[in-house]
Amino acid sequence: MSYQVAIDLSNENNSHTQIINKIPQYANVLELGCAHGDMSRVLKQHQQARVIGIEQDAIAAQDAKNICDYVFIEDLNKPHSLDALQFEKFDVITLVDVLEHLHNPKAVLERLKPLLLDDGRLLLSVPNIAHLSVRLELLCGSFEYEDSGILDCSHEHFYTTESIQQLLYEAGYIIHEMEYTWHDIPDEVIQNYLNKVGLVASEQAMDYFHSNECVAYQFIISASPCDVRTNFLPVTHKLKPMDDSWDTWRKLHALLRQQNKELELLKKQLANIKRLTKV
Repeated sequence: MSYQVAIDLSNENNSHTQIINKIPQYANVLELGCAHGDMSRVLKQHQQARVIGIEQDAIAAQDAKNICDYVFIEDLNKPHSLDALQFEKFDVITLVDVLEHLHNPKAVLERLKPLLLDDGRLLLSVPNIAHLSVRLELLCGSFEYEDSGILDCSHEHFYTTESIQQLLYEAGYIIHEMEYTWHDIPDEVIQNYLNKVGLVASEQAMDYFHSNECVAYQFIISASPCDVRTNFLPVTHKLKPMDDSWDTWRKLHALLRQQNKELELLKKQLANIKRLTKV
């Protein structure tokens, strides 16, 4: 029985969607960690792409073989896993939630460079270990692995905005775009965690907790090889892909916060009226 997951291209807050939308029509794509071929299917249907997949799980690879132009069953942790592709060149290489699972991600990134065309792009996504949910858990002394998500028990590496950029720089890449998917956390949930350690967040602190660096759930990066390292320093890219959505949410949040204050004031006034009436 084949396994299939639908990818909603209308949902921009999704790593697969964002990466698919960056791939041009008729591109020659190498998809690392293609799994059952769900993203490959969309690439072939919507981008008319040629897709070669690499997948470690033999069962998942069988499903992907029905979709991709070709699938290699390989473990990327092995140094010769890409040897069969040494004469291939690709417009795009994708690593959607792959790097964090690898023993030596830098070595894999270096081995991918010769497989890209001169104007080719590396498109990848990794989870943000500095997401507010992890910060709040750490504040309360907890760092528990899970079956999925940012703290997936199969993750061997964790990345922040700075560390993923540093990794790509050290592997010889220059970053063109850095975007993200986001998952915000309500004020009351944040305050509940802070209450556990006797803290109360100021408005400034609460604004920070809703900043891009805290709500970013996955980083989406477009990069290309840059062998000329002279005077090339890693550039800190600011997270800015969903600014319009964030500004809208922030204005709504500020409005709700103001309304809550007004509601509390009305409650106090009503309580005073009731007390005076009884007197």
